[in-house]
Amino acid sequence: MRIPNFLKPGRGLPRMMSSSLIIFVAIIVIGVSVEYGLVDLGTETEVMLEIDVLPRDGDIIPLDVTVQLINRTDDELQLSAPSPCKVFKWLLLDSNREFVQAKPEEICPQVVMSATLEGNHNTSENFILNIDAKRLRTDSSYELHVSYWSIMTTQKINLDLGSSR
Repeated sequence: MRIPNFLKPGRGLPRMMSSSLIIFVAIIVIGVSVEYGLVDLGTETEVMLEIDVLPRDGDIIPLDVTVQLINRTDDELQLSAPSPCKVFKWLLLDSNREFVQAKPEEICPQVVMSATLEGNHNTSENFILNIDAKRLRTDSSYELHVSYWSIMTTQKINLDLGSSR
């Protein structure tokens, strides 16, 4: 591939300008690659979600959420939460990033929770989230934000607002 004359040092653009242009283009390419999943930066710990939308029951849309915590290191992962109710937290936002619904407040013992996850292992847990259909709009998409043992993840979900049964 031939480099155009204006990009060669001493011709057209000043030396610093051409270097800056090349670095700028490289940063854009890396950013786009990461954004669209072409490059996996391989985080050491990750929370993955599997979400199934269950049949609507009146004004409630139940979500069957399986949360998987993955430890990709060789070391043991120390997990802690200020109380049992804070191990799993969730928040539903609309396409404008406005609040829709969150995990309801619970009466919870103030006991610090701690656990360990062996290196190169994972753990899964299942939760049912009852989404109030009256809070949803037909002209919006939704994102579920989850914190599991203080590790955050986000996933887009499609909620069918068809008639209740």
